[in-house]
Amino acid sequence: MLKSLIKIRLQGIFMRTMRGSKKQKITAGKIFFMLAIFAYIAVVFGMMFGYMFNEILKPFTMIGYEWLYFGIMAILVVVLCFIGSVFTTQQEIYGAKDNELLLSMPIKTKDILLSRIFVILILNYLYEALVALPCMVTYFTQVPFDFIKFLFFIIVIITLPLLALALSCTFGWIMAMIMKRIKNKTIITMIISLGFLGAYFYIINKLPDYLVTLVANGQSIGDAIKNTLFPIYHLAIAISEKNLISLLIYLLSVLIPFAIVIYLLSKNFISIVTSKSPSKKVKLKDSDIKYSSQKMALFKRELKHFTSNPMIMLNAALGVAFTVLIAGMLLVKGVEVVDLLAVIPLQYKNMIDEYIVALLCIAVIGTSSLNIISAGLISLEGNRLWIIKSLPIKTIDILHSKLFLHLALCIPPGLIFSIIGSIVFSLNIVDSIIVVLVPVAFTVFEALFGLIVNLWKPKFDWVNETVVVKQSASVMITLFSTMALVIMIGICYFSFLSEFMNVKTYVYTCLGVFILVDLGFYYLLKTWGVRRFEEL
Repeated sequence: MLKSLIKIRLQGIFMRTMRGSKKQKITAGKIFFMLAIFAYIAVVFGMMFGYMFNEILKPFTMIGYEWLYFGIMAILVVVLCFIGSVFTTQQEIYGAKDNELLLSMPIKTKDILLSRIFVILILNYLYEALVALPCMVTYFTQVPFDFIKFLFFIIVIITLPLLALALSCTFGWIMAMIMKRIKNKTIITMIISLGFLGAYFYIINKLPDYLVTLVANGQSIGDAIKNTLFPIYHLAIAISEKNLISLLIYLLSVLIPFAIVIYLLSKNFISIVTSKSPSKKVKLKDSDIKYSSQKMALFKRELKHFTSNPMIMLNAALGVAFTVLIAGMLLVKGVEVVDLLAVIPLQYKNMIDEYIVALLCIAVIGTSSLNIISAGLISLEGNRLWIIKSLPIKTIDILHSKLFLHLALCIPPGLIFSIIGSIVFSLNIVDSIIVVLVPVAFTVFEALFGLIVNLWKPKFDWVNETVVVKQSASVMITLFSTMALVIMIGICYFSFLSEFMNVKTYVYTCLGVFILVDLGFYYLLKTWGVRRFEEL
């Protein structure tokens, strides 16, 4: 039974990855494309970690801290496996939708649990390979091959993900308990996801500085690991010095916590996965009943649907997060930027002052171009589209609700960015208004364009809602078109128009063009868009 459960779960993951819709067949081309993507990711991460290990091996060896090389590798593996699998652990073990179905069958609880643990473990081995393989290749290309070290290294590779898995299971259980007591789980999940994403970009950006710090402070870092990370230290000593005692200590430090976590999960699995969120019985009063207009009710419906899935929010509204983040950075670092501009020679300062309005506009619309909310709202209706169409509601009001959702989520962050930029760079009132209006006009254009494209190319036969914001044609067309438009705005001026008009005149012209296009798209939405929606 355990073998069958593992096979079913692996098949489920494979089908979710390869199939974008219920009718879509898995072709050789699709498999090749996905393998090419995974190979690209592996090469990128492999080169990054290979470069890092190549830079730290020789300095650590020279100061007699060769073991720290393997210690750094182990820490990176545990961190990457934990970050990469913690949400999967929470979903696969504690939040799986088929928990109650499987528990109602004559299947042993431990088989259900172990099948899910095995799937997560495979995922951890894939994450580990991104770090461990570059580490091993780099080491044995610079140090003479030693079979005992190689054997110990293989033992470590096999067992190290168990430590990360024990941590993931523990943290996943804590998350599951917290989520049951929180109403808006989507926002919490999205914040944590954005936190991990931000930490990734920050670490990548600071990697050269961290390498210098590692090399310069190898001894102090090694002492800190020795005193605080007991299993990691003995793991590193076991490989570098071929120390069997340290290897045994490391194995006990990994296997015992893993066994304890699995034992506790198996004993409490039923109570954990079947426990419900605490609820209070309340008596409904007349004052508790709230009324909304038809348009507001439609808007709330769209907002509730969109915010119910953190992966949809993260993929469709990533530009919102980046806009707020960059605006915050500008607010914090704005004084430093202004001080830097103050020391620019006078002959260049006037040019900078002239271009600052255009640069702020490009920065805001550049981050906004990552928002593709409206491009998936028709497709997200799926097989429920007939419900909204059967109600006595005007078609244009339905389309307005989807259009306003995009505008309501994307315009406020752009306004914040524009206002902060205007204040930091002390723009006059006219320039400040332009910096506000251009992003607003672009956001309206993006919302209308995405909605029209989605009406043209809807995708209703999806297996999972995230397919809509990751693989549908309307989303891809909208995303790449708006990003290309932002790039072309800059290229057109510097390549063709800089000799005929100054940059501010060009910005005013772009604003006028956006307003005209917005009016044209809105007319198209009210005419063709209404007819097209009624035909779906």
